[in-house]
Amino acid sequence: MIFNIIAALVIGSAIYNSYKDFRKDSSLLKMVYLTRPIDYFWSFLMVLGIMFSALVLKSIDLPKFMTWSWVSMLGSGPDAPSGNIMSAPFKSGSVVFISIFWLVLSLALPYLAKCEEQLFRSLVFGVKNRIITSIKFGLFHMVVGVPLSVALILSVVGYIFSIFYVRTYNKAFKKDPDTADDVALNVSTSVHAKYNFLLITLGSILSILAIFLS
Repeated sequence: MIFNIIAALVIGSAIYNSYKDFRKDSSLLKMVYLTRPIDYFWSFLMVLGIMFSALVLKSIDLPKFMTWSWVSMLGSGPDAPSGNIMSAPFKSGSVVFISIFWLVLSLALPYLAKCEEQLFRSLVFGVKNRIITSIKFGLFHMVVGVPLSVALILSVVGYIFSIFYVRTYNKAFKKDPDTADDVALNVSTSVHAKYNFLLITLGSILSILAIFLS
Protein backbone atom coordinates (compact mmCIF):
# COMPACT_ATOMS: atom_id res chain seq x y z
CA MET A 1 0.00 0.00 0.00
CA ILE A 2 2.78 2.45 0.95
CA PHE A 3 4.62 1.62 -2.26
CA ASN A 4 1.52 2.31 -4.36
CA ILE A 5 0.91 5.63 -2.61
CA ILE A 6 4.50 6.76 -3.17
CA ALA A 7 4.37 5.60 -6.81
CA ALA A 8 1.13 7.51 -7.39
CA LEU A 9 2.57 10.70 -5.86
CA VAL A 10 5.82 10.50 -7.85
CA ILE A 11 4.13 9.68 -11.14
CA GLY A 12 1.41 12.27 -10.61
CA SER A 13 3.98 14.95 -9.81
CA ALA A 14 6.08 14.09 -12.88
CA ILE A 15 3.07 14.17 -15.20
CA TYR A 16 1.76 17.42 -13.72
CA ASN A 17 5.13 19.16 -14.11
CA SER A 18 5.35 17.87 -17.68
CA TYR A 19 1.91 19.30 -18.39
CA LYS A 20 3.02 22.71 -17.14
CA ASP A 21 6.07 22.53 -19.42
CA PHE A 22 3.85 21.43 -22.30
CA ARG A 23 1.78 24.59 -21.93
CA LYS A 24 4.99 26.62 -22.24
CA ASP A 25 6.37 24.71 -25.24
CA SER A 26 4.15 22.19 -27.04
CA SER A 27 6.63 21.99 -29.94
CA LEU A 28 8.94 19.73 -27.92
CA LEU A 29 6.62 16.77 -28.56
CA LYS A 30 6.93 17.18 -32.32
CA MET A 31 10.67 17.69 -32.13
CA VAL A 32 11.21 14.53 -30.12
CA TYR A 33 8.89 12.10 -31.89
CA LEU A 34 8.71 13.40 -35.46
CA THR A 35 12.23 14.63 -36.19
CA ARG A 36 15.70 13.05 -36.17
CA PRO A 37 14.52 9.49 -36.96
CA ILE A 38 18.12 8.24 -36.73
CA ASP A 39 17.87 8.81 -32.98
CA TYR A 40 15.40 5.92 -32.80
CA PHE A 41 18.17 3.65 -34.06
CA TRP A 42 20.71 4.84 -31.47
CA SER A 43 18.07 4.63 -28.74
CA PHE A 44 17.16 1.11 -29.80
CA LEU A 45 20.80 0.05 -29.50
CA MET A 46 20.91 1.50 -25.98
CA VAL A 47 17.73 -0.36 -25.04
CA LEU A 48 19.33 -3.59 -26.24
CA GLY A 49 22.38 -2.76 -24.14
CA ILE A 50 20.22 -2.19 -21.06
CA MET A 51 18.37 -5.48 -21.61
CA PHE A 52 21.63 -7.39 -22.04
CA SER A 53 23.09 -5.75 -18.92
CA ALA A 54 19.97 -6.65 -16.92
CA LEU A 55 20.29 -10.29 -17.98
CA VAL A 56 23.95 -10.31 -16.97
CA LEU A 57 23.13 -8.82 -13.57
CA LYS A 58 20.52 -11.52 -12.97
CA SER A 59 22.97 -14.26 -13.86
CA ILE A 60 25.67 -13.25 -11.36
CA ASP A 61 25.73 -13.13 -7.58
CA LEU A 62 26.08 -9.44 -6.81
CA PRO A 63 27.19 -8.10 -3.42
CA LYS A 64 24.27 -7.19 -1.19
CA PHE A 65 24.91 -3.43 -1.38
CA MET A 66 24.73 -3.51 -5.19
CA THR A 67 21.15 -4.76 -5.08
CA TRP A 68 19.96 -2.28 -2.44
CA SER A 69 17.28 0.30 -3.11
CA TRP A 70 15.04 2.22 -0.74
CA VAL A 71 12.07 0.24 -2.10
CA SER A 72 13.52 -2.88 -0.46
CA MET A 73 12.85 -1.27 2.93
CA LEU A 74 9.09 -1.41 2.31
CA GLY A 75 8.84 -5.17 2.67
CA SER A 76 10.39 -8.57 2.17
CA GLY A 77 9.42 -11.87 0.60
CA PRO A 78 8.06 -12.75 -2.85
CA ASP A 79 5.35 -10.10 -2.73
CA ALA A 80 7.68 -7.25 -1.77
CA PRO A 81 7.66 -4.25 -4.11
CA SER A 82 10.73 -3.83 -6.29
CA GLY A 83 12.11 -1.92 -9.23
CA ASN A 84 11.43 1.49 -10.71
CA ILE A 85 8.28 2.94 -9.15
CA MET A 86 7.58 4.71 -12.46
CA SER A 87 6.81 1.28 -13.90
CA ALA A 88 4.38 0.35 -11.10
CA PRO A 89 1.24 0.87 -13.27
CA PHE A 90 2.50 -1.82 -15.67
CA LYS A 91 1.89 -4.31 -12.86
CA SER A 92 -1.77 -3.32 -12.48
CA GLY A 93 -3.05 -6.30 -14.46
CA SER A 94 -5.39 -4.10 -16.53
CA VAL A 95 -4.81 -3.77 -20.27
CA VAL A 96 -6.86 -0.56 -20.40
CA PHE A 97 -4.99 1.04 -17.50
CA ILE A 98 -1.59 0.05 -18.91
CA SER A 99 -2.53 1.45 -22.33
CA ILE A 100 -3.74 4.77 -20.89
CA PHE A 101 -0.66 5.08 -18.70
CA TRP A 102 1.60 4.32 -21.68
CA LEU A 103 -0.05 7.12 -23.67
CA VAL A 104 0.08 9.69 -20.87
CA LEU A 105 3.67 8.85 -19.98
CA SER A 106 4.70 8.98 -23.64
CA LEU A 107 3.40 12.55 -23.79
CA ALA A 108 5.30 13.45 -20.62
CA LEU A 109 8.62 11.81 -21.50
CA PRO A 110 10.04 14.60 -23.71
CA TYR A 111 9.61 17.12 -20.90
CA LEU A 112 11.04 14.79 -18.25
CA ALA A 113 14.02 14.08 -20.51
CA LYS A 114 14.55 17.78 -21.26
CA CYS A 115 14.62 18.55 -17.53
CA GLU A 116 17.26 15.89 -16.89
CA GLU A 117 19.34 16.98 -19.87
CA GLN A 118 19.34 20.58 -18.65
CA LEU A 119 20.39 19.39 -15.20
CA PHE A 120 23.10 16.89 -16.14
CA ARG A 121 24.33 17.76 -19.64
CA SER A 122 24.07 21.52 -20.13
CA LEU A 123 27.51 23.15 -20.43
CA VAL A 124 29.30 20.12 -19.00
CA PHE A 125 32.53 19.51 -20.92
CA GLY A 126 35.68 17.47 -20.49
CA VAL A 127 35.76 13.71 -20.05
CA LYS A 128 36.30 13.85 -16.27
CA ASN A 129 33.41 16.25 -15.66
CA ARG A 130 31.13 14.27 -17.95
CA ILE A 131 31.95 11.01 -16.15
CA ILE A 132 31.26 12.56 -12.75
CA THR A 133 28.00 14.13 -13.93
CA SER A 134 26.94 10.90 -15.62
CA ILE A 135 27.46 9.00 -12.36
CA LYS A 136 25.31 11.59 -10.62
CA PHE A 137 22.71 11.07 -13.37
CA GLY A 138 22.68 7.32 -12.72
CA LEU A 139 22.51 7.68 -8.94
CA PHE A 140 19.72 10.24 -9.33
CA HIS A 141 17.49 7.44 -10.61
CA MET A 142 17.77 5.66 -7.26
CA VAL A 143 15.15 8.20 -6.15
CA VAL A 144 12.55 6.21 -8.12
CA GLY A 145 13.69 2.91 -6.62
CA VAL A 146 16.26 1.39 -8.97
CA PRO A 147 19.07 -0.52 -7.19
CA LEU A 148 22.66 0.69 -7.18
CA SER A 149 23.71 -1.81 -9.84
CA VAL A 150 21.12 -0.46 -12.29
CA ALA A 151 22.01 3.14 -11.37
CA LEU A 152 25.62 2.48 -12.40
CA ILE A 153 24.47 1.07 -15.74
CA LEU A 154 22.36 4.19 -16.24
CA SER A 155 25.51 6.21 -15.63
CA VAL A 156 26.91 4.69 -18.82
CA VAL A 157 23.70 5.61 -20.64
CA GLY A 158 24.05 9.15 -19.29
CA TYR A 159 27.58 9.38 -20.65
CA ILE A 160 26.32 8.34 -24.08
CA PHE A 161 23.78 11.17 -23.92
CA SER A 162 26.66 13.52 -23.12
CA ILE A 163 28.46 12.39 -26.29
CA PHE A 164 25.47 13.53 -28.36
CA TYR A 165 25.35 16.80 -26.44
CA VAL A 166 29.05 17.67 -26.76
CA ARG A 167 29.34 16.73 -30.43
CA THR A 168 26.29 18.81 -31.33
CA TYR A 169 27.42 21.71 -29.14
CA ASN A 170 30.82 21.88 -30.83
CA LYS A 171 29.22 21.99 -34.27
CA ALA A 172 26.55 24.51 -33.28
CA PHE A 173 29.07 26.75 -31.50
CA LYS A 174 30.87 27.38 -34.79
CA LYS A 175 27.63 28.70 -36.30
CA ASP A 176 26.16 30.59 -33.34
CA PRO A 177 27.73 30.45 -29.84
CA ASP A 178 24.63 31.97 -28.26
CA THR A 179 22.32 29.12 -29.31
CA ALA A 180 24.79 26.22 -29.14
CA ASP A 181 23.59 25.01 -25.74
CA ASP A 182 19.92 25.00 -26.76
CA VAL A 183 20.67 23.18 -30.01
CA ALA A 184 22.77 20.56 -28.23
CA LEU A 185 20.15 20.06 -25.50
CA ASN A 186 17.49 19.44 -28.14
CA VAL A 187 19.59 16.67 -29.67
CA SER A 188 20.47 14.95 -26.38
CA THR A 189 16.84 15.32 -25.30
CA SER A 190 15.71 13.72 -28.56
CA VAL A 191 17.88 10.65 -27.96
CA HIS A 192 17.03 10.50 -24.25
CA ALA A 193 13.26 10.75 -24.77
CA LYS A 194 13.23 8.21 -27.61
CA TYR A 195 15.25 5.82 -25.44
CA ASN A 196 12.73 6.19 -22.61
CA PHE A 197 9.85 5.84 -25.07
CA LEU A 198 11.17 2.55 -26.42
CA LEU A 199 11.69 1.25 -22.89
CA ILE A 200 8.16 2.01 -21.70
CA THR A 201 6.67 0.72 -24.96
CA LEU A 202 8.54 -2.56 -24.51
CA GLY A 203 7.45 -2.70 -20.88
CA SER A 204 3.83 -2.08 -21.86
CA ILE A 205 3.86 -4.78 -24.53
CA LEU A 206 5.43 -7.34 -22.21
CA SER A 207 2.96 -6.48 -19.43
CA ILE A 208 -0.03 -6.85 -21.75
CA LEU A 209 1.29 -10.12 -23.17
CA ALA A 210 1.72 -11.42 -19.62
CA ILE A 211 -1.93 -10.63 -18.90
CA PHE A 212 -3.16 -12.49 -21.96
CA LEU A 213 -0.89 -15.47 -21.33
CA SER A 214 -1.75 -15.79 -17.65
